[in-house]
Parts: sequence; C-alpha cells; structure tokens
Amino acid sequence: MEHPLIVAGICVPERRRYAAALAEMTARRLVRISERPRVRREDHDLIPSERSLGSGELWRIVADIGTEIDLPHLDLATDPRIPVVCVVDALHLLEDLADRHPLIEAARPGDDGGDVGARARRAVSFIEGATLISFVNWETVDTARLALVMTIASHLNPAARVRLSRGPADDIRALTSGPQVSPPLLERAGWVHMLNDEHDPHMTDARVTTLRYEQPRPFHPARLAAALDDIESGRHGHILRSAGFCRLATRASVLARWDHVGSAIWLDPLSSDLDAAPTVQDIAFTGLGVDAHMLRAALDDAAVTDDELMAGPTAWLDFEDPLPTWPSIVEKRP
Repeated sequence: MEHPLIVAGICVPERRRYAAALAEMTARRLVRISERPRVRREDHDLIPSERSLGSGELWRIVADIGTEIDLPHLDLATDPRIPVVCVVDALHLLEDLADRHPLIEAARPGDDGGDVGARARRAVSFIEGATLISFVNWETVDTARLALVMTIASHLNPAARVRLSRGPADDIRALTSGPQVSPPLLERAGWVHMLNDEHDPHMTDARVTTLRYEQPRPFHPARLAAALDDIESGRHGHILRSAGFCRLATRASVLARWDHVGSAIWLDPLSSDLDAAPTVQDIAFTGLGVDAHMLRAALDDAAVTDDELMAGPTAWLDFEDPLPTWPSIVEKRP
C-alpha cells in the first residue's frame, strides 16, 4: 500500500498507540500533526497541495492527527485514495458522543473549539470522515453493547468499514481487500447519505434508527428552541446525531447548517441566496429508541402555522428569537 495512512480519533492514548503500531508494521515514518492553526516547520510538507502528493517521502508516512485538526482542513484527508482510520474506544463511544466538554479549554474568542459539546462534535466528525472505523478495547464489552456501538458507527458513516480491531496489520489487510477508492471525504457521513436517499448501513440493530425530516415551512425560532429542549429530554428517544439544513422565519433569507451532537447544537449561516435552496428543513436524525412519529410532530409544531405563513416574512421579523445571533448576517426588514 504505497500511500500515506491517516489515523484519527478522539481518544488520544488509543489513537497514538494504534498509529505507532501501524507505522512500525508498515515501515513508515510516524508523524504527529497536532498544532492548530499553525503547522510546525518540519511538518509543513504534510499539509500538501495537489502537486506534492507524488513525493516518495510523503507517501511513506503514518499521519497521527491531533484532535484539534478537523479532517476537512487537512489536504491529505481530502484525497479519496488515502485511507483514514478512525480509532474508537468501544468502552466509551456513547459517552464520547454525549460529551459536553469543549475541545480546547482556553480557546480564543470566536473559536468554536471552545464551544460546549465541541469534543463530541469532533468525535463524530472523525467517524463520519473515516474509510475504516476500528474499535479497540472491545474484548471486555458484552455482545449486545458491541452490536449497538458498531451499528451506531455504521449509521454515522455507511461508507466506512467497521471492525473490531485485532491489530493494525489485520485492519490494513481488510482495507486492501476491498475497493481502493472511497467516496470523497464530505460524502461519507450518514446524514449526507440519508439526505441523498442512499442511507444503507452495513450493520443494523433494532435499537438504532436514522430518519429524514423534511418540512417546507421555516421554523418559528422560539418554538424551535422549545422543541429542542423537548427532544433533549429524551421523550422521543435518545437522539445521538442530527445534521442537515434549515431556515428560521426571523432569518428566512439565510440557509443554515443544522449540526447537532449529543446535547449541543450549532445553527450556522451558509448562504443568503434564496435561489441556492428552497425554504425547507431537510435534516437527518440518528438515535436510539426513536419514536419517529413523535419526533416529527414536535418539529412540525415548531414550524410556522397557516396564519403565520399567510402573514408573510415581514411579520416573521417580530417573532421572539432566543437563538444565538449570526454576527456576519444582517437581516433587514423588507
């Protein structure tokens, strides 16, 4: 296998042990990339441009990716020829997806690494970007829980191989026995598969559900905030992950990215071009014991009513809006 190997994972000791063993068994140089946003001078060539991907030295490394670096920001990871192994601790996956800790304790103002739940966000990002999800520390986990966590991983990334690791050598043999080119990095996530009507995970479990929610009306922001509290309470099942696109009535000209893990949610502006996407909610939900009917009903109740719809966007600007502001987006009354 003559190309770089990338190892990611939110559990640092397990990831580092795995990367070191992988480098040793493949006779590659182990390089740890852990600084953000700067890159050490000696590692500068490991964030390559397309023209540098053919260099022999670059292609004989194992890149151990620190938790501060998200995969889409690493040029190596965006090449679909290069495997990304996500190391997951089978003992702690559910806790990692519910973690409320920030990723960076002393983050600078405006750095979302300091957000509540940012560590869980990075954990799911690594899983969703992997070509191989390798579970370690699984030997003492009971069969039912193993089936559950492996199915969750498969739902979060249906494009990845999901394995109980018996060592890097065994895992790499599994990679080389299948297709050598994976979907592009940003097309591996389960929520993307679901919104494209292509969600077909290799592993299934009756306890795990992924569903698609669509709604042609914008959300009333105050009712959406109440619905989110209701969903977090667990009344409709345990929602582990949801992602997609949405619009708020008070900011109806702006398409937003819906990004939720555990108990933390980010609604970030994407575009103010009304032609870029319709005024619609399109969101994928993955969870345990989900009551799909109740979940959809709770979200439908957060959408604008018939009377509110008829009142139009000018009236919507007067709605209560307790959700975080978007400093870069200025909403003007028509």
